[in-house]
Amino acid sequence: MPNNAVERFKSFIEDVFRDRKTLIKILSIVLILLTALVFRMHYSAAESTSVDAADTETAVSEKAGEAEDSLEVSEEIFVDIGGAVEKPGVYGVEPETRLYELIEMAGGLRDDADTNSVNQAAFVEDGQKIIIPVRSESQETAENGSIPDNSVSSVSDTAGNSSGFVNINTAGKEELMTLNGIGDVLADRIIEYRKSSIFKKKEDIMSVNGIGASKFDKIKDQIII
Repeated sequence: MPNNAVERFKSFIEDVFRDRKTLIKILSIVLILLTALVFRMHYSAAESTSVDAADTETAVSEKAGEAEDSLEVSEEIFVDIGGAVEKPGVYGVEPETRLYELIEMAGGLRDDADTNSVNQAAFVEDGQKIIIPVRSESQETAENGSIPDNSVSSVSDTAGNSSGFVNINTAGKEELMTLNGIGDVLADRIIEYRKSSIFKKKEDIMSVNGIGASKFDKIKDQIII
């Protein structure tokens, strides 16, 4: 029996090779099956790669989001505050910090702080220089309802107008120009100087370029701080 089966198989193979049409059909079927197998293997590999790439992209996005959140949490701005506060200096604060919060960090306001000249509800900005002004003598006497001995009579300017005392920390340009010998240029220099500092005493005005001892003698009885 086994020999008969072998003989039949050999006879079948010989018949196939004799019949070219049958051989071509068989080869075509084999080729189709191989092509289908290769395509399926390639598709499975591509699908696996796509899934891995999607997972990688998701992981990268999550890491980037975590990094952004970390940066947002650690973001800090720096503001320089001086003038009438207990502890002037540079402070690191969170964005959208209001001025009153910065003042609290600086130990609070001094007793002579002029709170009418600042907006404590305003937001502070990175790199900002803030000067809390000091109340002038005229403001303190007005609040106390009394008149100081040295202000019984007003001081007249060069134009003959009675302008009273000029607060060199708060006066505008036109008011500064009412002082003896202070013109357009010097008034601008005084205002520019005040942007980075304050006059703690009358003599400090001589720190302004162009105002020396002789000019100070002419205006010292006209000014207050």
